[in-house]
Amino acid sequence: MNSKQQDPNNQDPIQFYKQIEAEINKRIHARTNSRAFTVAVGKAMDSHLRELRIFKRLITRWLNRLDLATKDEFASLSNRMVDIEGEIDSLDESIYQIINLQKTNQRKLKMVRESLEEWATFLNCEVREQRSNHIKTLENDLQDLKKLFEMDNYEGGNRS
Repeated sequence: MNSKQQDPNNQDPIQFYKQIEAEINKRIHARTNSRAFTVAVGKAMDSHLRELRIFKRLITRWLNRLDLATKDEFASLSNRMVDIEGEIDSLDESIYQIINLQKTNQRKLKMVRESLEEWATFLNCEVREQRSNHIKTLENDLQDLKKLFEMDNYEGGNRS
């Protein structure tokens, strides 16, 4: 035996399979590397595509007759669902932002209310104090007038 053709029983199995693979690839390449094969495969592919188109039209007709959705309708519906999901996500984000803004505004409103309550309490106290002072001032003025009147009456009584 020559060195290239060893006994398969004594040869490494991996090497043996690599040799078989190389030989098969050479034979495939020899048969498929021709214009005739390429033309034949092209014709077979064209024929197959024509049959697929016919089959698709038949299926579409039957689906339409049975009032069932076609592949194109499912694709359109799927695209619409993706768009709607995007819009829902956008609305969800807007709602989240509005809620956060509302919470912030409620906190600010609470602070304003508390401040207004403090001012109302302060002003009520000031008004009471002013009224009290005004009444005391009036009482003092009345007392002074009374004293003046009494002095005028006393002096007027002494002159007669």
